[in-house]
Amino acid sequence: MPKPSSRLLVRIHQGLLLGALSLPLTTVAAVVPLFMSEELDEKSNLVPLSIQTNALLSYLEQALHFQFEIRRVPWKRALESAQNGEGLIFGISKTQERQRKLTFSLPIYTEQSLLVTRCDARFRFNSMQDLKGKTLGIVRGTSYGEEFDQQKNILFKVEDDTSNNPARFNKLSQGRMDGLLLYSFAPNLAKLETSLNQLYASPQNKPLASPAQLFCVQRKPISSVEIHFAIRPDRDQGLLQQINQVLERAKRNGDLARIYSSDSKQRK
Repeated sequence: MPKPSSRLLVRIHQGLLLGALSLPLTTVAAVVPLFMSEELDEKSNLVPLSIQTNALLSYLEQALHFQFEIRRVPWKRALESAQNGEGLIFGISKTQERQRKLTFSLPIYTEQSLLVTRCDARFRFNSMQDLKGKTLGIVRGTSYGEEFDQQKNILFKVEDDTSNNPARFNKLSQGRMDGLLLYSFAPNLAKLETSLNQLYASPQNKPLASPAQLFCVQRKPISSVEIHFAIRPDRDQGLLQQINQVLERAKRNGDLARIYSSDSKQRK
């Protein structure tokens, strides 16, 4: 992806300060700030975006003739930046609270919020009551469905973390929490479970050729949520409409399904 010139970026940043995002997309400069959650590896380096996400963003850029200026930050900060009117956000699900502050695009795909436990400390999960008294690891600022969010620190305790999965899985392996929540659209949970053990089952979080079966993924998800773009309403006026038109066309002609096909290679 070509980088915009410094002169163009200066113009974009000045435009944002003047509320340029409140104008139709065709009247503003062709760089759109896009906030996304960061994900960190065992050395706290940024994990690259998935193939599917890169493909979706490139598809939209080519269709709408603009460029995303991607800003990957902790999820809580990404959400606050979008609510402050600083740009779009991607990877967000709807909640009642968020809908009071943001306007959402059409849904792009569905993710499941999965419960991961140590296999030797696995417990049954069929309903929220099965989480009573447990301590569960979550990413700070992330919603895991309205029902789960309402019961946080009431029915069960939560351990707020950053998007550093090696550190999160290390906590789980040490028994410092009973489980952690992980978003995924992987259609095959058995393969996902194998992948998680390959990545995180060793003491140093180094990939293993023949991983121990340390972590188990519950087959019943905590929740299933639709994923969107979103923006503060007074910063939109045309941007989401144009994105929605492209998404609708991509759904009709099968392009969106191909981007998120189960045959697509995933990041992990």
